[in-house]
Amino acid sequence: MKHRTITVRVVGLALAGVSLPALAAGPGDMPPGPGRQQVRPSMPHNDWHKGQRLPGDYRHHSFAVSDWRSHGLHAPPRGYQWLGVNGDYVLVQSRNWTISEIVPGH
Repeated sequence: MKHRTITVRVVGLALAGVSLPALAAGPGDMPPGPGRQQVRPSMPHNDWHKGQRLPGDYRHHSFAVSDWRSHGLHAPPRGYQWLGVNGDYVLVQSRNWTISEIVPGH
């Protein structure tokens, strides 16, 4: 009975398009690199302004840049985080999503 339950769940997940390695990896286990950065064509860096609140579409952990050093960025101060969108980097306050710094991508 136990084997059948596991088989049914695995088949159900496979049909849903979810792989077992994806389930085993948590949201923080994603590899760094270009694949981690999200792309949204609607907001190029010249539309970002210091002091502006980041739109809700970009307030997600998948935009976070945890390997800021490899992107040539300085360490975020306490309470801030780097986000990567469309090749640009935006330093925001984690509490209220206010943009503190903008670094255009290369």
